[in-house]
Amino acid sequence: MRVTDLYGIAGPVPFLDVHVDRDNLLFLDPSAIRNATDPLGRRAHDQLRSFVDEVLRCRVSPHQADRDKGLALMQQLHEPNQTRLGMSEQRVAGHGFGDELGGRLWDELRDNRARQAAALTRLEDLRLFVDGVGNDLVSDLTTRVVFDVLADFSQQMMIRYPSLTRGQRIGVFQVWDRSTTAWASTAVTLPYVTPHQLLLVPKGWVFWRTLMDPYAFYNRYGTETVQRERTKYSSRGRKLAPSKAALKGEFPHVRGLNIQQAVKCKQHDEDLVAAYRQWVDAEYEPLTDHQLDRFTT
Repeated sequence: MRVTDLYGIAGPVPFLDVHVDRDNLLFLDPSAIRNATDPLGRRAHDQLRSFVDEVLRCRVSPHQADRDKGLALMQQLHEPNQTRLGMSEQRVAGHGFGDELGGRLWDELRDNRARQAAALTRLEDLRLFVDGVGNDLVSDLTTRVVFDVLADFSQQMMIRYPSLTRGQRIGVFQVWDRSTTAWASTAVTLPYVTPHQLLLVPKGWVFWRTLMDPYAFYNRYGTETVQRERTKYSSRGRKLAPSKAALKGEFPHVRGLNIQQAVKCKQHDEDLVAAYRQWVDAEYEPLTDHQLDRFTT
């Protein structure tokens, strides 16, 4: 049952009309949020930048207290189930962060060459360079960091559609506090549908995959920059370059080549990630209502 069916709301609505009793195959995407122009979207984007900036500051700090803080920030990322977004089709559950995964990601930020070269600077860049970080994990992490913004949006919708207040419950949730650069707890009143509160999401903040895609980066920037490096010209001026098919055979590890080329180019003042982000933004179009319905059917 969708939100509008459960609460008797006539559409169209500005929030994602998810099925409340299972996960829906869409993902909260930081790049989609980056392209939002409304005040809530800008606030959510600022939340994401603040969190990642603090984690990365702690990662490169020479002080053990900062490094301990950074690890704790990652390990305190708990799985959010309130949006009903994610990979599972049978139940409201996901594969969120926690002590073990947060610790592993922290180690990746320490050891990853892309981070050391300052090519990895935003949450949405993680999928480009870190194995095992998929759409679901980026969506979960994004949800946790912008939880309070989503809660405010949900409460705005409760005022606009009073039936959403039926069965509402107060819950205490972990939220990111930009002013203190730390996690805090806050009590929030939200709609409740067993077994969790319901966190409503603006339609334009989701996509069917994360927009910053490692394979697209590999094809557009990884292999193409290798082609450029290896291009030669014959005595008659004919351009000679290895084919992409040959390079994909030579470099089967997608993220390995992404790291290699991003680092190499960054050292020569060419920011491949920024170029890719600009291309993503130029090409991005929010999903239509028809597409949203299809992905949540």
